[in-house]
Amino acid sequence: MDLIPGSRETVQRLQEMGKNVFFITNNSTKTQDSYYEKCQTLGFNIAKDHILSAPFILAQYLKEIGFQKKVYILGSPGLAEEIQKVGVQCIGVGPERIQGSIYSAISDGSLGLDPEVGAVAVGFDREFNYDKLVRATSYLNDPECLFLATNTDEKYKVVGTRYHLPAAGVLVNTLELATERPARIMGKPSMNIFYMLQARHGIQPEKTLVIGDTLNTDIMFGNECGMWTILVLSGVATLQDARQLSVASNQQKQKQIPLFYLNTLGDIIKLLDEVPNQVDGQEN
Repeated sequence: MDLIPGSRETVQRLQEMGKNVFFITNNSTKTQDSYYEKCQTLGFNIAKDHILSAPFILAQYLKEIGFQKKVYILGSPGLAEEIQKVGVQCIGVGPERIQGSIYSAISDGSLGLDPEVGAVAVGFDREFNYDKLVRATSYLNDPECLFLATNTDEKYKVVGTRYHLPAAGVLVNTLELATERPARIMGKPSMNIFYMLQARHGIQPEKTLVIGDTLNTDIMFGNECGMWTILVLSGVATLQDARQLSVASNQQKQKQIPLFYLNTLGDIIKLLDEVPNQVDGQEN
């Protein structure tokens, strides 16, 4: 709940200039409602439909394709809650144990798979274990079962330490290896968010700026969509990380190079004060 200095003021200034401001997060544990409440508490005056979380995108995708079956969740209660809001039933949230021999449960058909499950949704899951992996892979053995994932972030930095936490991408990769199937990713850098922004808000990529602190999600997302990109050095990536990408031959690495960088979001106000007449008008 700590605000980066100048962030709230920057968002307010951009809104006063007539810009559309969107908050987009790959966090797979929280709902759009919870982020809206957090924004209100922190003093950000932003409309709920301008907040897009990976669970919200996944749920909206299910709604748009008219999904009618159940979803097996390998993720958080927040992911399940978002899916249930669109009228889709979820199972699998929380601790799960398969009684007796797992091998026998599969071979004799006593694993207890729900025949109404038509999709597996993967996000961050603190209750993840081998038993849940077995159930998820068993459902995905059916090629008609959808394989969806919130995001592929592999780690989250623990601020103030040299440690990090394994993130949702670790579970997604595990399940992809176990099933030999690719997941359909909903969060950044997937284009799914871009398609929703275009369809619902009519954004124009050439007039849209993506600001983020992560190269392989935020910056890659912006570059893939043909938007302008700014890396802020107040979070995950460092300037050295970005410079190392500039000499990489891998095309995927090249897509993670930002056009610009700033120390923090608050630095935008300084730039706006320097060139106030060059950035007016209605843009995203």
